[in-house]
Amino acid sequence: MVSPEEPAADQLPIDFGPPGPGARILPFLRRTAPPVPATEHPFDADGWCARGAEREPDDPTGAYEAYRKALDLDGDHAEAHVNLGRLLHEAGHVRAAEMHYRRALKSAPGHATALFNLGVALEDLGSPREAAKAYEQALVAEPDNADAHFNLSRLHERAGRKAAAIRHLKAYRDLIGRKLG
Repeated sequence: MVSPEEPAADQLPIDFGPPGPGARILPFLRRTAPPVPATEHPFDADGWCARGAEREPDDPTGAYEAYRKALDLDGDHAEAHVNLGRLLHEAGHVRAAEMHYRRALKSAPGHATALFNLGVALEDLGSPREAAKAYEQALVAEPDNADAHFNLSRLHERAGRKAAAIRHLKAYRDLIGRKLG
């Protein structure tokens, strides 16, 4: 018999506990794209965005090209900007990612994922105050965003704002507890 601490030989151990001190939540990997109705032509901006989301797991270059085609058809397509920004962010092109997150927010000002990802990009660019503002706005758009609470807690702790750090860490733990419980 295998104990809970020891996985079977053919199993991979996975720690589902909360991130440790100093860890941070990275940009959302949630692929956001509206579903394409079967009756709709698949090559409009929504169709290209959906195609990009489908390709991401196995063909990031194809996904990038599909998002670019969506933006060629509709330069204000928020979902294509968010997803393209995330791809660029993951590839280390943080400034370009920031630009796409901001473009998404021009056409969809309360887009929670764009706000959160912008916060991560701003942190990566060394702008913790701006990042905190983006996370705060993400929480206005999506109050149950545990990841935004976690990242805000960390930023407040680094800035010496202990009460705010504790408040956001408690919110994070409560939200995670609800999701796991």
